[in-house]
Amino acid sequence: MTVSTYFLLWVLLSALAPLWIPVAFVVGIFRGCSFVILRLMMFLWAYLATELVGLVAAAGIYLITPGNLERREVLFFRLECWWGNLMFEWLCLFLSLTASIEGEEQILPGPVLVFIRHASIIDTLLPVAFLSNATGLRLRYVFKRELLIDPCLDVAGHASHYYFIDRGGDTDEELANIRQLADNLGERGVLLYPEGTRFTERKKRIAIERLAETHPDLVPLAESLQHCLPPKPGAALTLLDTAPDADVLIVAHRGLEGMAEVSDLLSGAVVGKTVQIRIWRINAADIPQGEARRRWLFGWWKRVDDFVSAP
Repeated sequence: MTVSTYFLLWVLLSALAPLWIPVAFVVGIFRGCSFVILRLMMFLWAYLATELVGLVAAAGIYLITPGNLERREVLFFRLECWWGNLMFEWLCLFLSLTASIEGEEQILPGPVLVFIRHASIIDTLLPVAFLSNATGLRLRYVFKRELLIDPCLDVAGHASHYYFIDRGGDTDEELANIRQLADNLGERGVLLYPEGTRFTERKKRIAIERLAETHPDLVPLAESLQHCLPPKPGAALTLLDTAPDADVLIVAHRGLEGMAEVSDLLSGAVVGKTVQIRIWRINAADIPQGEARRRWLFGWWKRVDDFVSAP
């Protein structure tokens, strides 16, 4: 359904471009929001085209790799890098974004567990563009099931080592499936968004209320967070237990705050933003054991929050 829908949308946008481009331009003049509707429509047009090209490439990979799963995985990794990096370049082009990264020299080697901040519908592209495409680090992803609506993520995710978590499913079963991602990592990594969802003040209040029922000693630390949600440690602790020899990459970023939903983008606040990324690497030997890991993770998330808050 999504493949056919994406194709029809692209055909409609292409055929009607002489109509919607000038209309969106005129609307931008009167709205005074940096022509954000025109910018987003242009990105949608490019996004759909990239999706369709990616699907054709994915079909080609399946055709030329019958029974050769190792070669198929390598080709899908290259496709993933091309797709994610191009999507981010489209965003930078149409929204006039700039990006910088500090600590990229710490990304390699693997194995690594990558814990990254989640603040925007845009930041899911950062790991592909700045970790995998830039260094060749092959990542296994933990994504929410809702992202299966994206055809390329669906096809590539089932051909590669992705796990699409059901946030309303059985906790033990979901953690068991996440645990499999950390088996036999080699030089690869596993990427997780410990917050589980994008930041809003309402979600923060709910998270703190739940935390008060299970670990009240961590509530003061959680309440001190201004831009991040308290991490949900279940998946992170599971990965740490399963891959005790893996170092951890903590990935913070700022510049995409207040863009948790598509409606937030319509304000035009995102246009011209500078996205700053900061990476810290923690040696496996320096990670505490047992229950102390929970406070260790919260402590690092406080550091991520401080980075976002810094001028």
